Amino acid sequence: MAATIKLSAFTGEQPRIIPRLMPESAAQSAVNTRLDDGALTPMRKSAFIATAGAKTWKTIYHFLGQWIGWTTVVNAAPGPVADDRLYFTGSGKPKVLIAGTTYDLAVPLPAAALTATLSGTGAGDIVSRNYVYTWVTSFGEESEPNPISNTVDWKPGNSVILSGFVAAPAGRSITLQRIYRSQTGQSGTYLYLIDERAASASNYTDVIAVNAFQEPLPSANYNAPPDDLTGLISLPNGMMAAFSGRKLYFSEPYRPHAWPEKYILTTDSDIVGLGAMDTSIVVMTEGWPQMVQGSSPDTMQMAKLEQNFPCINARGIVDLGYAIAFPSNEGMAVVRADGSISVPTANIFNRDDWLALSPATMIGSQISGRCALFYQTTAVNGTILTGALLLDLSGQSFLIRTDTKATAAYFEIATGGLFFLEADTTNIRRLDAPNAARLSQYWKSKQFVLPYPENFSCIIVDSNEVTSDQDQGNLDAAIAAIIAANKILIAAGSIKAEINARPLNTLPINGSILARLPAPISGVVSVGVYADGKLIFSVTRVNQPVRLPGGFRARTWEIDVFGDVQVQQIVMAKTMDDLKVTA
Repeated sequence: MAATIKLSAFTGEQPRIIPRLMPESAAQSAVNTRLDDGALTPMRKSAFIATAGAKTWKTIYHFLGQWIGWTTVVNAAPGPVADDRLYFTGSGKPKVLIAGTTYDLAVPLPAAALTATLSGTGAGDIVSRNYVYTWVTSFGEESEPNPISNTVDWKPGNSVILSGFVAAPAGRSITLQRIYRSQTGQSGTYLYLIDERAASASNYTDVIAVNAFQEPLPSANYNAPPDDLTGLISLPNGMMAAFSGRKLYFSEPYRPHAWPEKYILTTDSDIVGLGAMDTSIVVMTEGWPQMVQGSSPDTMQMAKLEQNFPCINARGIVDLGYAIAFPSNEGMAVVRADGSISVPTANIFNRDDWLALSPATMIGSQISGRCALFYQTTAVNGTILTGALLLDLSGQSFLIRTDTKATAAYFEIATGGLFFLEADTTNIRRLDAPNAARLSQYWKSKQFVLPYPENFSCIIVDSNEVTSDQDQGNLDAAIAAIIAANKILIAAGSIKAEINARPLNTLPINGSILARLPAPISGVVSVGVYADGKLIFSVTRVNQPVRLPGGFRARTWEIDVFGDVQVQQIVMAKTMDDLKVTA
């Protein structure tokens, strides 16, 4: 029998495995702890970032220094054309936000054909001509052309009067009109630009020389995005992708307003969501997931991933960078760029325990390379359970818990921050904020079951109990910010602490709207030692051996840790000599 129990590395929960069979470093409980450096390091508190426009927002997005949101589930992505444009679906028709103004993404096309009429006297060879025109927005977006005009037989000396232009539709910042004329060459007949003018309903007279045409019509094969297009994502090479029902759409490269129908791919089942990795797209459906690969819309090829993992919740899809994760009935499925698919959470949850967390309503995001899932579910006794699961899906597969409640989440690549809208508030906060004080963590080991009852006489807890300058600075900054905010409330004349100042049940008795100051950093750790399920001793001294009580023996031993400082190692031994050798 081993003379010691040594915890020199720490991982998270694997609740599917009974406590006695867990790996040596696994936990029965891991709450508010990072587990990214081998030690037990507390997470930091969330920090207030901004105020949302409404507590009912279901989607939040940080764009050009402003927090915007929607009361629907929206997919938003910056476009490949200009930095000031944000494209999004899920809020009615597909839209684009430009310089603070929201427009429908589709650029309307002129509906009616022009009428071409010959004028003047012509002589010589006959050239058949047709005409179309397009609208152009102030942002450089060109519409599809209108239906082609009637044919006129032009001769040198003729001019052609074009009529039937209509006024530009409002609401899309249409400023220009481009007029195209058919031209026949060695490769056939096509439409070429002959003139550009301010958007107008007035007639136009074509007196442009035969050889004075310009570039060919670029938008002949454009199509406006369908009104129910959703699931928008950004792709390499200036492309974007989205879907409607079973149809997967692609935009024209560097033309996010144009979604040619010739590029459509169709899946076997309705599409639920999309994710992108390199030049691959993971298409999650109500049936088998699909992988689409290609470098341009006309080269895209689709292949079915032969695993029966339907996606049950679009909001739970998480782009981890190295993989796309999504909630299935079996757990969080993970698809990698090579097309491999697995369910790493099978090591964490069995099917029933996973479904009990209501994965069909989870909100997915990521933090530090881990999948973050905010959940709300109802226990058997009717209790509403909420919180967040931080899942490590890249290696050993374990979870960490935190009690954070969110109704929307946003991961920002530039800062590596996970931002969330706090439930039932308008507070946008950052999880595990770099400038925040430490939380109190809790971690409980597996059960170490001995062959026969035995007693451990001593223990040592190695801890970094010194408060860092950063932690103290973070706390001082938090206190200063709260004091400043409270001063503003006090100066306003009421802190709603007086009688009849507020409705019942909105604040605690004798409470006010003033924020409380955070507690000082305790710098204390408490390590509990359990024998056959009973707490026999709590260790509060660190970095030195501590005697444990004697006079009994036990087969099952467990250790838990609570505190706001880092714990690096715990060693428990039968004798002091054993402790010296092992520690």
